[in-house]
Amino acid sequence: MNRKMQHPPFLILSLSFLSIFSPPLISSQSPPPPPQSPSTACKSTLYPKLCRSILTTFPSSSSSPYEYSKFSVKQCLKQAKRLSKVIDYHLTHRNQLSKMTHEEFGALQDCHEFMELNVDYFETVSSELKAAESMSDVLVERVTSLLSGVVTNQQTCYDGLVQAKSSIVGALSVPLSNITQLYSVSLALVTHSLEKNLKKNSKRKKGSPDQGTSTRGVIHEPLETLIKVP
Repeated sequence: MNRKMQHPPFLILSLSFLSIFSPPLISSQSPPPPPQSPSTACKSTLYPKLCRSILTTFPSSSSSPYEYSKFSVKQCLKQAKRLSKVIDYHLTHRNQLSKMTHEEFGALQDCHEFMELNVDYFETVSSELKAAESMSDVLVERVTSLLSGVVTNQQTCYDGLVQAKSSIVGALSVPLSNITQLYSVSLALVTHSLEKNLKKNSKRKKGSPDQGTSTRGVIHEPLETLIKVP
C-alpha cells in the first residue's frame, strides 16, 4: 500500500514564511523612458532643420536628450578640429602668407587660438557629460559656460577677420556660419538634457562641490546675443 507523503507542520510553516518575505524574482525597476524622436528633441533649438539632419545620423536606438546631447558635442568637436586645421594651413603656407597684410595675419593668429580653445572646450564638455546623470548645479553651469564660450569665440574670430579686411573672409564665411549654427544646436541640446537630469535628480543628496575648470576666454552673455550667424 502506498503511503501518502506527509509534511511536518513546521516545514509547511517555514515555506509559507519564505514565500511571503522572499524578494520577487522579477525586477521591480521602472522601465526606461521611451526613445525620443529627433523632431521632438530639436524643438529646443534655434535651427530645428539642421538639428534633425544631425540627429537622424544618430547610430543608437536608445534615443534620449542626454544621448543626443553627447552625440552633438562629438560632431562639434570634429568640426572644431577641422576648422582649426584650415586656419593653420593659411598661417603656415608661404603662398598664403605672401598675400596677407600685417593686420590680417594678426587676426588669423587670434582666430587660430580661438579655434584651439574651442577644441579644448569641447573635449572638456565631452568628459563632463559622462557624469551628467549625477551633475550638480555647479557642473551644469560650467558645461553651459564652456559651450557659450565656444559660440562667443567663433563670433569673435569672424569679427576679427572682417575688421582686418581679410581676403579669406569670403571663403570662411559659409563654413563659419554653418559651424556656428551647429554649435548653437549643440548648446541647446546639452542645456535641455542637463536641465532634465537636474530635475530628475533634484531629490538626491548633493555631493561635495567640484573644483572648477578653467574657462579662459568664456564670456557670460545671454544666449540670444551669443548665437550670432555671420
